[in-house]
Amino acid sequence: MNSPEQLRTQQKQRNVLIAVDIQNDFISGSLAVPGGAEVVEPINSLAQEIRDQNGEVIFTRDWHPAETPHFEQWPVHCVAGTKGAAFADRLIIKDADTVLSKGMGQTDGYSGAEGISDDGRNLEQLISVESAEKTRIFIGGLATDYCVKATAVDTAEIYSSNDDVEIYLIRNAIRAVNMQASDEQTALDAIKDAGVLAISSKEALSILRSLEV
Repeated sequence: MNSPEQLRTQQKQRNVLIAVDIQNDFISGSLAVPGGAEVVEPINSLAQEIRDQNGEVIFTRDWHPAETPHFEQWPVHCVAGTKGAAFADRLIIKDADTVLSKGMGQTDGYSGAEGISDDGRNLEQLISVESAEKTRIFIGGLATDYCVKATAVDTAEIYSSNDDVEIYLIRNAIRAVNMQASDEQTALDAIKDAGVLAISSKEALSILRSLEV
């Protein structure tokens, strides 16, 4: 009979990237996040590494209707089909990647867990954790204090009882709105309290390229 350690080393390793809302309106448009463009390069690097390992690359996007209560709090942004809702020009998206649209109804739609793909799947269905499989989920994008926080916390909640799922926040691939000076730190604290480990993209690449599971 195999020992627990032997069973662990026999487990398949699967990697998932969730890139949150890297869209024009959050880069240079109506709700531009300071330094938002700087998340593109580390996200592109991680996405390609994960593709090379046959992992899952998921891009979420705000895809709001023209009229929604959400715009009572925020400037009009990421209206479905507009240039502002398009992904950033330098963001590399491949045919095999998946796009999740969120905020399509009359809700805020902050969390990627609320998103739906073109074929009707949600985030949990896309990640689709199986038994005898270790899964690493990497999260980055915009903005730290809203959609990134909501996506990270909800993802952590979904897998809170599964020790074979590890969730990482890519610290240099996120930027905050900071309506209040403390908003970014409050979000980072909430993400940490949810059990998500903050690392750099360099550390993430090192983890991905390691032979260890």
